[in-house]
Amino acid sequence: MNLHLLRIYVAVVEAGSFSRAAEALGISQPAASKAVRELESQLDNVLLDRQGRGFRPSEAGQALYGYGRSIFALEREADEAVRAYAGLARGRLVIGASTTIASYWLPPYLVAFGDRHPGVSLQVRAANTQQVVELLLDCAVDVALVEGEPGEAPVECRPWRQEEMIVVGPREAPGEAAPPLAARRWIVREPGSGSRAATERLLAEIGLDSPALLEVGSNEAVVQAVAAGAGVGLVPRICARDQLALGRVRRLALENGAAQRAPIRRQLYRLRLPQRPVSTAALAFEALLGEGASIQ
Repeated sequence: MNLHLLRIYVAVVEAGSFSRAAEALGISQPAASKAVRELESQLDNVLLDRQGRGFRPSEAGQALYGYGRSIFALEREADEAVRAYAGLARGRLVIGASTTIASYWLPPYLVAFGDRHPGVSLQVRAANTQQVVELLLDCAVDVALVEGEPGEAPVECRPWRQEEMIVVGPREAPGEAAPPLAARRWIVREPGSGSRAATERLLAEIGLDSPALLEVGSNEAVVQAVAAGAGVGLVPRICARDQLALGRVRRLALENGAAQRAPIRRQLYRLRLPQRPVSTAALAFEALLGEGASIQ
């Protein structure tokens, strides 16, 4: 099998478009189309079911895409294994991080690492916990930091640090009684995020089985929706600090005897892919993460 043609085919499936794949690969759209046709001819199989101006992978095409994705992930792993012997005078480090970590906890570490190793370029890929796990499994990131446990994914999960989470609600008008939490709409993150999992655990703990929900895409959006009066939400305290200081939201005590409970804290984690060689740059960054308070 021609791996060059396979690489183009995988790019076309991932992009969902011949033209977008061609642009990403630096080739022409006709060249991308021709490559897929040649691969279909070599394999004597239809890989893409054409539907007007669009397409979708056939059953055989979907199977080949899975194999191709694995082959090129292994290729990246092999490349990293060789480059792991290089020093830190130059290079590249890609960090996958859950959105809150990327926005609030990570920047001081990026500054410190950049000061120590100016020749290493840094890239941060922010996503929810499940998406970061998938990036790690695809060998698309070198360091992975997440807000929730990775579930059944075959990765090593190591505690990094903790952060406090609080329930916030909108500022009430003078003299206005706040409705109970059971009567409120809860603003939540999307499934797959560590914040969504933490909210679901809290709702179960305080006995709210089926509250009204409004789903948004970030903890900042949760805070802004709360400030607008859309409901209440559980967020990392660090995400709400500015709006708390401005008085646009307020911290709510939990009901049902939970007001005296210990602060809500969640564990943040470092993930590794077992058996994958760790680059010198990744090891240096993980050592920096271990310095903790000295960086903050």
